[in-house]
Amino acid sequence: MLANLGLGDIPGNVVLFVEEDIGDVKSIFVQMVAQELLKDMRMIVYLSTARSGEEVRSKLSLSASYDENSNFVVLGGFNDLHSLLDICRKDGKMCTDVHIMPDAALRNIRDADICIIDTFSYLFMDEDTSTIKETLNSFVTMSRENKTTFLLLSDMGILTDRAERTIRAMADGIIQFRTEYVGSKINRYIIIPKMPGNSPLNRMVPFNVTGRSINIDTRERVG
Repeated sequence: MLANLGLGDIPGNVVLFVEEDIGDVKSIFVQMVAQELLKDMRMIVYLSTARSGEEVRSKLSLSASYDENSNFVVLGGFNDLHSLLDICRKDGKMCTDVHIMPDAALRNIRDADICIIDTFSYLFMDEDTSTIKETLNSFVTMSRENKTTFLLLSDMGILTDRAERTIRAMADGIIQFRTEYVGSKINRYIIIPKMPGNSPLNRMVPFNVTGRSINIDTRERVG
């Protein structure tokens, strides 16, 4: 989808903050991204706070054969923040205590090409800004050392303004989905304030959601 905006594919080894004011377009976006990356046999770890593993696989049109032994690992109903933070610390030490890390599948993050957290805002909504800052630092370090790309999905307004500003400042790239109500119409836009290796887009790009896909409208509008 980013290629339609002249931005190429999702960049590697970075932390991308994907946020939305209202709705679930961001999840459709990462599902499209995941489907494309799986074709290239990329290793993906998908942490979903709201959906079960079966629901995530269904939305990606994946069969049950995609399990922990494949290149797609999904942890549904995920809320084990302590274990996530433990495995993503800067020292990179592996935790083997089952009482601290009950789900061994989470360790796949260390080998993943892509780590999707859907949604980051709900997982960290009760954490203070210092914890979120430490987490972003760990993700950034891990993205460089392990060549992992993090896609952090977020609903605007769930975290504090300070936390959201901190994440936007620390993330390598930002993708925003916005909704505008005009009379009886609903207009949707994608905004990309920054993206590694590219100049920021200087406009709001309209798009439509059709089924499980996002169609970008690249036509220039006058007036």
